[in-house]
Amino acid sequence: MVFNFKRLALVSVLTVLFSCVAVQKGDGIPSSTSIDKAVKKLTESGVPLQKDPKGNVRWIEAKKGELTDESMGLLPLLPDLEWLEIGKSKLTARGLKHLEKCTALKRLYIHHLDLEGEDLEWLSALKQLEALSLQHTKIDGGVLKHIMAIESLKVLNLSGNPLNDDDMAQLSRFKNLEVLALADTNITGLGISKLQGMARLNELNIERSGIQDYDLSYFMSMPNLRIVYAEGCNISQLAIGQVIMRFPSLPIFQ
Repeated sequence: MVFNFKRLALVSVLTVLFSCVAVQKGDGIPSSTSIDKAVKKLTESGVPLQKDPKGNVRWIEAKKGELTDESMGLLPLLPDLEWLEIGKSKLTARGLKHLEKCTALKRLYIHHLDLEGEDLEWLSALKQLEALSLQHTKIDGGVLKHIMAIESLKVLNLSGNPLNDDDMAQLSRFKNLEVLALADTNITGLGISKLQGMARLNELNIERSGIQDYDLSYFMSMPNLRIVYAEGCNISQLAIGQVIMRFPSLPIFQ
């Protein structure tokens, strides 16, 4: 009787232990069965999936609104997903929040969505991002504080949003930024001045922003700057010529 009691107790302990292991496995990397089901459902929903030679889903380019709030819930089941583009969609903040579990993402392009007034706090979980686009999403500067890919971020596109000079201080955190797009924003020279000293910035798009002749001097503190797109800015050819005389390798396109 004592033996049976001890045996029963041992079985109970082992059952608990194995249950814990199973839960941990479920909470971590998705099982192959879960992955296969997610891939099947996304494919049936018309979401364009692209796989690597091993059959792992690494890219999704849903440019035409293929993703919905419901299908977004399947994305965390794709552990190898590194590249995601979402465009012209009716997604809500509830659907986008699923991205906080897609921590393998390195390139995230969201464009032509109405995210006005949304906080997008889930961005803080994506610390491996190398490229991020929030183009034409109506975000405000409050969203920028949630971008935590401080070391890895190299490309940032914020064009077409109501950003202003006060928001630019947040961007100075990204010391490894190489490409920055601020076209069709409310940025003026005061905002650009807050980017001084960004040693790796190579390409800057300020088209149709409030940049004027005397603001070009701020470019001088960016030693690696090689291309500036300035169509629609109030910049004279004389001012551009003066900059090019000092820095022949810095073309300014109008």
